[in-house]
Amino acid sequence: MNNDELNELSESADKRGLWHNHAVLWVLVIVALGLTATIQNVGAVAAFVIAVGAALVARKQGSFHDLGFRGPASWVRLFGTTLIYSVLLQTFFLTIVEPLLARFTGVEVDVSVFDHVRGDFTNFLILLTVGWIVGGFLEEFSFRGFVVGRVRWMLGSGTAATWFAVLLAAVPFGLAHAYQGVSGMLTTGLTGFILGAVYVRHGFNIWYPIFTHGFINTLGIIAIYLDVDRGLGDVILR
Repeated sequence: MNNDELNELSESADKRGLWHNHAVLWVLVIVALGLTATIQNVGAVAAFVIAVGAALVARKQGSFHDLGFRGPASWVRLFGTTLIYSVLLQTFFLTIVEPLLARFTGVEVDVSVFDHVRGDFTNFLILLTVGWIVGGFLEEFSFRGFVVGRVRWMLGSGTAATWFAVLLAAVPFGLAHAYQGVSGMLTTGLTGFILGAVYVRHGFNIWYPIFTHGFINTLGIIAIYLDVDRGLGDVILR
């Protein structure tokens, strides 16, 4: 048996071992997604559960560096780039995507769970903090850093495998926001796919989708606080 064959067998064994180590994680993922039918704002629950599983697996296979946690060439460029992404995406979604989905599905994105933030500065600050910790960090670490990274590793690093992994991560990400209704799930699913594209575009550096997501949440929470989110779509779609 030559060296190439030995290396191939070793890699195959490593992947079988990784699948075995992932078994606990996939059970946790299924449990987390199953909660979408019973727990409001389950996105936080799903992200936390998957993050715990990802951390457990990372201790046995690979490292957090493999999940995309590495410093960018320039933090200033990262902040500027992700802020621009977030402004463009949030404007596009609030003024075009969400109104179109509302017309298509017959229901608007349901953010009534956040109504206590409207005009209340204390609740605004609390939700802003949660939006960065849960949405920005936990969800991106879970759905992009772990799911995209690990699925891509298991299926290969080719273009088809990469975008399949991005799509695969976007589906449960949308389902985890079931409390926002069908339009909300479609919106967040599409957002998840775009965040996956950001992850791929920037060399699988997880800080890019983390900050893009965090800034998107910030802009959305500001819109809710100022009570202008529900009328933005009428500016373009009358």
